[in-house]
Amino acid sequence: MKSMKKLVVLSLAVILGTGATVFANVVPPWRGDEGSTWQQWDFSSDSTNPDPDDGSNPYGDPALTVYAVEQRIPDPGAWPLSGEIDVYIPNRNLLLERKEIWLQLTWQAGGNDTNPSMPDEPWVAVTPFQEMHMFRTDTTPNTWTHSLFEITIWPNPPGEWITIKGDIIVDQVIIDTICIPEPATMFTLAIGGLMVLTRKRHLGRVL
Repeated sequence: MKSMKKLVVLSLAVILGTGATVFANVVPPWRGDEGSTWQQWDFSSDSTNPDPDDGSNPYGDPALTVYAVEQRIPDPGAWPLSGEIDVYIPNRNLLLERKEIWLQLTWQAGGNDTNPSMPDEPWVAVTPFQEMHMFRTDTTPNTWTHSLFEITIWPNPPGEWITIKGDIIVDQVIIDTICIPEPATMFTLAIGGLMVLTRKRHLGRVL
């Protein structure tokens, strides 16, 4: 039943309307779990260093910086990028196996940059990591596209930098992270290790 519930949450698409934008936000099944963070920027002001509009991060204050030469579009509240967006996400400061990151981006092609090396689609990078896997899924209900980047990095850093580039207009950024294994898993592994160690010591005395 629990696995079925997670499957339903994972596949649930919530259609939202903001000005001319219609997009689908995906809620990860682990949002709100121990070791997770969530931060959302809707760009409702002209600040290039806005605080998150929503979310929860018990490990510190996330920071986002917009580098753009053009002004923010007031409706629906979007930044035309000719530079990049840099985001820092503080996380659990433990040496853990890996980090799961879900980056959701609502965007459309900008067509404003004359540099042919700047694509009319998002380019995402994460640092630091020793190994990384990234998968992207796009949904385009109208002129806007909702992209979900599912990223895994090894090992878990205490915080990561996420860079978003491209000749694009960015309407919303949502970032969820979780450290793996979760603390509950670590506790179970630790108890299991102690039980094995105790058993070995007991057998040693018997022999």
